[in-house]
Formats: sequence, C-alpha cells, structure tokens
Amino acid sequence: MMAGLERLIEGTRQIQDGHGYEILPVTSNDEIGKLTVAFNRMVEDLRAKDRVKETFGKFVDPRIVANLIDPAGGKDLAERQVATVFFSDIKGFSGLGELLTATTLVKLLNTYFSEMTTLIHARNGIIDKFVGDGLMAFWTAPFSRGESHATDACLAALAQQHAVEKLRKHLSDVLGLRRDLPEFSVRMGLATGDLVVGTIGAPNARSFTVIGDTVNLASRLEGANNAYATSILVDEGTFQLAQNDVEGREIDFLTVLGKLEPVRVYQIMAPAGCLSAAENELRGLFAEALAAYRARDWDRSDQHFTQCLAVVPNDGPAAVFRRRIEFLRGQALPPDWDGVWQLTEK
Repeated sequence: MMAGLERLIEGTRQIQDGHGYEILPVTSNDEIGKLTVAFNRMVEDLRAKDRVKETFGKFVDPRIVANLIDPAGGKDLAERQVATVFFSDIKGFSGLGELLTATTLVKLLNTYFSEMTTLIHARNGIIDKFVGDGLMAFWTAPFSRGESHATDACLAALAQQHAVEKLRKHLSDVLGLRRDLPEFSVRMGLATGDLVVGTIGAPNARSFTVIGDTVNLASRLEGANNAYATSILVDEGTFQLAQNDVEGREIDFLTVLGKLEPVRVYQIMAPAGCLSAAENELRGLFAEALAAYRARDWDRSDQHFTQCLAVVPNDGPAAVFRRRIEFLRGQALPPDWDGVWQLTEK
C-alpha cells in the first residue's frame, strides 16, 4: 500500500513540476489500485489535451491557444487597442506559379513561410493569416510591451528582408533548378492605429484578429511598394514610434486607394546605426529633393534626385520622382497644390 501511495505522490509531483505524464502500474484491486486507474485516466486526458494544443498551435499562434484554453484568460472578448499591422506579398507570385510544379511551389512557400513566421514570433508578432503567398501579422499588448509594437514590427520586417536575400542566394537548391531562376522579392507594408483586437466571428468559427481602417492602410502600403520600387513602406504613426530604433526616410505624401485622407509614407531602410555611407548620403539628398519638389522648384528638385541616383543608381523613389517631375512641368497646378499624390492602384 505504501509503495502504491509513493508512486502516486511521485507521479503527481512530476506532473506538477512539468516533467511529463507517466502511466503508473496498477498492482492491486484495492482503493490504491482504483486511485491509480483514475490517475492514469487523468494522465491520458492531459496527454490528449497537449496533442490538441500542439496541433492547434500550428494553425493559430500558440500563445493565443494557451490564452484561449486558460479558463481565466480565455474569455471571448474584443477591445480597442493601438496596434501595428503588417502585410507582405511575394512580387510576381502568379508568374512564379506558372514556372514551377505544384510540389516545388509548395516547397518554396513552406520554406519561405517557415523563415518569416520564426522572425515574426521572435519579435513578439502574432500571425493572423496566410492568404496565398501573402502574410498578415500584427503586434499588440500584451505580447509587445507599451509602445514597442511599432519597433518590433519594423525590426521584424527588416529581419525578414534579410532572410529573403539569403533565401534568394539558395533559391536554386530550394527549387532544384540550375538556370532560369525566377526573381524572388517581397513587398511589406505596416501601419499603426486604433484597432479592435480580439476573438471575432461566428459562434462555431472564430478568429483572434484585428479589424479597423489601419488594416486596410497597411495592405495598401504593401501594394504601394510597386509604385516606388521599395520593399518596406510604413505610415507616419509607425515611423514616429520606431524612429529611434530604425533608419528611414520620408518617401511621399499620398492618398491610397480607398482612403480620402493623405498619409505621409516612410521607407524603413535599416536598424538604427546600420546605414552605409552611401545610404546616409542618399537620405540627405532625397530630403532636400523632396522639399524642393513640394516648393515646385522643379529644376533644383530634379538636380537633387539626379544626385541621389549618382550615389545609389538603383534607388527606385528617386527615379520615380524624376519621371513625375517631367510630367508635372507641363501641368497647370492649382495655387493650393500641396504635393499630395494619388495612388490609383492597390
């Protein structure tokens, strides 16, 4: 009897300390034996719950799963919070899909998403959903402390771009191709604002997500990279919160499709202190060129944008503004023209 009791006590202690669940031998038919049978059933239930949690965690962020399972924290609530939303998309993915077999395409996406998910989680981000080749994530309390959500999101985006560069170098190994490798680049957009955060949906199909106008803006900024040949664009709110931890530059003052109010858009270039000498010079020249552009000093603006391209020949925004200046020179602009540009594509 004492041996049976000691096994039960030790088994309970193992569970309490988180050292696993061990089935105990049933050595008698008395009360101790019945208690041991009940203990083993509890262990089997705990194992089953862990398997559910582990499997469910592959589809929903494990931290959210833990919160939903916890009786104290799993309340079905939604609340307003300031959060940062992230969208990414693989450039030219439709064309990429035509070049690759289904198996190869899935292998590429799985490799890519595995890298991106790890980097987002490392910076306290929550994966909201995968849509084809697109990814949506967000940063909010309690996972990001205070106002660090914007910094976490920007640094995660930079880390992802670095990972994309490394993946591009090993693309032939991933795809099993030695020539005619497709271009592989990723656009990213971030926006910060007041959002509803929580579990939302039907009674039998719910999702932990964010909703609000900021989500739409982040999605539009991801697409705006096409217009400027950039990789990471953020709104002013995101940049203001993260500017001590990242390097960036203002790109434009524009209205995106579906919004009436213009937004200042910034490019995130590098973590703080990590700009090269050429990139730092480019940022200064671009700021001067942008100021001259808004003052309608076309000649001076064009001169500075030309200098930008002399420093960094493949700088997309400088090339875009040079073409825009040629267009605007022949336009009769209103006296109150404020430099706001209208994007007409997503």
